Amino acid sequence: MEAMVLVVGLMLGAVVLVGIGDRLRLPWPALMVLLGAAVAVIPGLPDGVDLDPELILPLFLPPLLYATAQRTSWAMFRARWRTIVLLAVALVVATIAAVAGAAWLLVPGIGLTAAVALGAMVAPPDPVAVEAVAGRVRIPRRLLSVLQAEGLFNDATALVVFQAAVLATVERHTLVGGELILSFVAGALGAIVLGIVVACSPAG
Repeated sequence: MEAMVLVVGLMLGAVVLVGIGDRLRLPWPALMVLLGAAVAVIPGLPDGVDLDPELILPLFLPPLLYATAQRTSWAMFRARWRTIVLLAVALVVATIAAVAGAAWLLVPGIGLTAAVALGAMVAPPDPVAVEAVAGRVRIPRRLLSVLQAEGLFNDATALVVFQAAVLATVERHTLVGGELILSFVAGALGAIVLGIVVACSPAG
Protein backbone atom coordinates (compact mmCIF):
# COMPACT_ATOMS: atom_id res chain seq x y z
CA MET A 1 0.00 0.00 0.00
CA GLU A 2 2.85 2.38 0.83
CA ALA A 3 4.39 1.83 -2.60
CA MET A 4 1.06 2.46 -4.32
CA VAL A 5 0.56 5.73 -2.38
CA LEU A 6 4.04 6.84 -3.44
CA VAL A 7 3.39 6.01 -7.10
CA VAL A 8 0.06 7.84 -7.08
CA GLY A 9 1.69 10.83 -5.37
CA LEU A 10 4.43 10.95 -7.99
CA MET A 11 1.85 10.75 -10.78
CA LEU A 12 -0.08 13.67 -9.27
CA GLY A 13 3.15 15.63 -8.92
CA ALA A 14 3.95 14.93 -12.59
CA VAL A 15 0.52 16.20 -13.65
CA VAL A 16 1.01 19.38 -11.63
CA LEU A 17 4.48 19.94 -13.10
CA VAL A 18 3.20 19.54 -16.64
CA GLY A 19 0.64 22.27 -15.95
CA ILE A 20 3.32 24.51 -14.44
CA GLY A 21 5.60 23.89 -17.39
CA ASP A 22 2.86 24.80 -19.87
CA ARG A 23 1.98 27.97 -17.96
CA LEU A 24 5.59 29.13 -17.54
CA ARG A 25 6.68 27.87 -20.97
CA LEU A 26 9.27 25.53 -19.47
CA PRO A 27 10.11 22.03 -20.76
CA TRP A 28 8.33 19.70 -18.36
CA PRO A 29 10.81 16.80 -18.86
CA ALA A 30 13.41 19.00 -17.15
CA LEU A 31 10.94 19.64 -14.35
CA MET A 32 10.47 15.88 -14.00
CA VAL A 33 14.20 15.52 -13.45
CA LEU A 34 14.02 18.15 -10.70
CA LEU A 35 11.07 16.30 -9.15
CA GLY A 36 13.03 13.07 -9.12
CA ALA A 37 16.03 14.80 -7.53
CA ALA A 38 13.79 16.36 -4.88
CA VAL A 39 12.12 13.03 -4.07
CA ALA A 40 15.53 11.39 -3.71
CA VAL A 41 16.53 13.72 -0.85
CA ILE A 42 13.22 13.83 1.05
CA PRO A 43 13.75 12.00 4.36
CA GLY A 44 11.38 9.24 5.37
CA LEU A 45 10.53 8.02 1.88
CA PRO A 46 11.32 4.40 1.03
CA ASP A 47 14.56 3.74 -0.82
CA GLY A 48 12.69 1.89 -3.56
CA VAL A 49 9.26 0.96 -4.83
CA ASP A 50 8.43 -2.73 -4.92
CA LEU A 51 6.71 -3.11 -8.29
CA ASP A 52 6.74 -6.19 -10.45
CA PRO A 53 9.27 -5.41 -13.22
CA GLU A 54 7.07 -7.24 -15.71
CA LEU A 55 4.38 -4.55 -15.22
CA ILE A 56 6.56 -1.52 -15.99
CA LEU A 57 6.60 -1.76 -19.78
CA PRO A 58 2.94 -2.75 -20.34
CA LEU A 59 1.64 -0.15 -17.88
CA PHE A 60 3.73 2.93 -18.63
CA LEU A 61 5.26 2.64 -22.09
CA PRO A 62 2.19 2.00 -24.35
CA PRO A 63 0.25 5.14 -23.27
CA LEU A 64 3.32 7.28 -23.91
CA LEU A 65 3.96 5.86 -27.35
CA TYR A 66 0.34 5.62 -28.48
CA ALA A 67 -0.26 9.37 -28.64
CA THR A 68 2.99 9.91 -30.53
CA ALA A 69 2.18 7.09 -32.95
CA GLN A 70 -1.20 8.67 -33.69
CA ARG A 71 0.55 11.86 -34.82
CA THR A 72 3.30 10.14 -36.81
CA SER A 73 3.31 10.74 -40.54
CA TRP A 74 3.72 7.34 -42.16
CA ALA A 75 4.31 8.97 -45.52
CA MET A 76 7.30 10.70 -43.96
CA PHE A 77 8.39 7.41 -42.43
CA ARG A 78 8.41 5.71 -45.82
CA ALA A 79 10.41 8.59 -47.29
CA ARG A 80 12.98 8.78 -44.48
CA TRP A 81 13.11 5.25 -43.11
CA ARG A 82 16.88 5.03 -43.61
CA THR A 83 17.48 8.05 -41.38
CA ILE A 84 15.02 6.77 -38.79
CA VAL A 85 16.61 3.31 -38.67
CA LEU A 86 20.07 4.86 -38.40
CA LEU A 87 18.97 6.99 -35.45
CA ALA A 88 16.99 4.21 -33.76
CA VAL A 89 19.73 1.60 -34.04
CA ALA A 90 23.16 3.06 -34.77
CA LEU A 91 22.79 6.16 -32.60
CA VAL A 92 21.40 4.15 -29.67
CA VAL A 93 24.26 1.65 -29.94
CA ALA A 94 26.80 4.49 -30.10
CA THR A 95 25.23 6.10 -27.02
CA ILE A 96 25.31 2.79 -25.15
CA ALA A 97 28.98 2.39 -26.02
CA ALA A 98 29.83 5.92 -24.88
CA VAL A 99 27.98 5.62 -21.57
CA ALA A 100 29.31 2.12 -20.93
CA GLY A 101 32.87 3.21 -21.65
CA ALA A 102 32.61 6.21 -19.35
CA ALA A 103 31.05 4.14 -16.54
CA TRP A 104 33.65 1.40 -16.92
CA LEU A 105 36.47 3.93 -16.63
CA LEU A 106 34.99 6.09 -13.86
CA VAL A 107 33.11 3.66 -11.60
CA PRO A 108 35.44 1.40 -9.64
CA GLY A 109 34.52 -2.28 -9.69
CA ILE A 110 31.80 -2.08 -12.32
CA GLY A 111 31.97 -4.87 -14.84
CA LEU A 112 31.78 -4.29 -18.57
CA THR A 113 28.41 -6.03 -18.92
CA ALA A 114 26.96 -3.99 -16.05
CA ALA A 115 28.28 -0.82 -17.69
CA VAL A 116 26.59 -1.82 -20.94
CA ALA A 117 23.30 -2.36 -19.06
CA LEU A 118 23.65 1.12 -17.56
CA GLY A 119 24.23 2.58 -21.02
CA ALA A 120 21.19 0.79 -22.40
CA MET A 121 19.02 2.25 -19.65
CA VAL A 122 19.77 5.84 -20.63
CA ALA A 123 20.40 5.53 -24.38
CA PRO A 124 16.94 5.75 -26.01
CA PRO A 125 15.45 9.26 -26.02
CA ASP A 126 11.78 9.56 -25.10
CA PRO A 127 9.62 10.76 -28.05
CA VAL A 128 7.23 12.48 -25.64
CA ALA A 129 10.08 14.41 -24.05
CA VAL A 130 11.45 15.31 -27.47
CA GLU A 131 8.12 16.82 -28.45
CA ALA A 132 7.81 18.72 -25.17
CA VAL A 133 11.26 20.27 -25.51
CA ALA A 134 10.91 20.93 -29.24
CA GLY A 135 7.80 23.00 -28.71
CA ARG A 136 9.84 25.52 -26.71
CA VAL A 137 12.84 25.84 -29.02
CA ARG A 138 10.96 25.91 -32.35
CA ILE A 139 12.53 22.85 -33.97
CA PRO A 140 11.46 22.55 -37.64
CA ARG A 141 8.43 20.32 -38.03
CA ARG A 142 10.18 17.99 -40.50
CA LEU A 143 13.03 17.35 -38.07
CA LEU A 144 10.59 16.89 -35.19
CA SER A 145 8.64 14.31 -37.19
CA VAL A 146 11.82 12.30 -37.82
CA LEU A 147 12.74 12.42 -34.12
CA GLN A 148 9.25 11.35 -33.10
CA ALA A 149 9.26 8.43 -35.52
CA GLU A 150 12.72 7.39 -34.34
CA GLY A 151 11.50 7.51 -30.75
CA LEU A 152 8.91 4.84 -31.52
CA PHE A 153 11.63 2.31 -32.37
CA ASN A 154 14.72 3.12 -30.32
CA ASP A 155 13.39 1.37 -27.20
CA ALA A 156 13.56 -1.97 -29.01
CA THR A 157 17.31 -1.59 -29.56
CA ALA A 158 17.96 -0.54 -25.99
CA LEU A 159 15.76 -3.27 -24.48
CA VAL A 160 17.50 -6.03 -26.41
CA VAL A 161 20.94 -4.81 -25.32
CA PHE A 162 19.75 -4.24 -21.74
CA GLN A 163 18.26 -7.71 -21.36
CA ALA A 164 21.35 -9.36 -22.82
CA ALA A 165 23.68 -7.27 -20.63
CA VAL A 166 21.74 -8.03 -17.45
CA LEU A 167 21.69 -11.74 -18.28
CA ALA A 168 25.42 -11.67 -18.98
CA THR A 169 26.06 -9.85 -15.69
CA VAL A 170 24.00 -12.32 -13.66
CA GLU A 171 25.41 -15.42 -15.33
CA ARG A 172 28.93 -13.95 -15.58
CA HIS A 173 29.55 -14.51 -19.28
CA THR A 174 30.47 -12.20 -22.14
CA LEU A 175 28.16 -10.46 -24.55
CA VAL A 176 28.04 -11.92 -28.06
CA GLY A 177 27.25 -9.52 -30.89
CA GLY A 178 25.65 -12.22 -33.05
CA GLU A 179 23.21 -13.14 -30.28
CA LEU A 180 22.25 -9.50 -29.82
CA ILE A 181 21.56 -9.06 -33.54
CA LEU A 182 19.53 -12.28 -33.66
CA SER A 183 17.48 -11.23 -30.62
CA PHE A 184 16.83 -7.80 -32.13
CA VAL A 185 15.71 -9.20 -35.48
CA ALA A 186 13.47 -11.81 -33.82
CA GLY A 187 11.91 -9.19 -31.55
CA ALA A 188 11.37 -6.74 -34.41
CA LEU A 189 9.72 -9.36 -36.62
CA GLY A 190 7.56 -10.54 -33.75
CA ALA A 191 6.44 -6.98 -33.00
CA ILE A 192 5.60 -6.36 -36.67
CA VAL A 193 3.54 -9.54 -36.89
CA LEU A 194 1.75 -8.76 -33.63
CA GLY A 195 1.01 -5.20 -34.77
CA ILE A 196 -0.43 -6.40 -38.07
CA VAL A 197 -2.60 -9.00 -36.31
CA VAL A 198 -3.95 -6.45 -33.82
CA ALA A 199 -4.55 -3.84 -36.54
CA CYS A 200 -6.41 -6.33 -38.72
CA SER A 201 -8.52 -7.77 -35.92
CA PRO A 202 -12.18 -6.64 -35.63
CA ALA A 203 -11.49 -4.91 -32.32
CA GLY A 204 -8.56 -3.00 -33.84
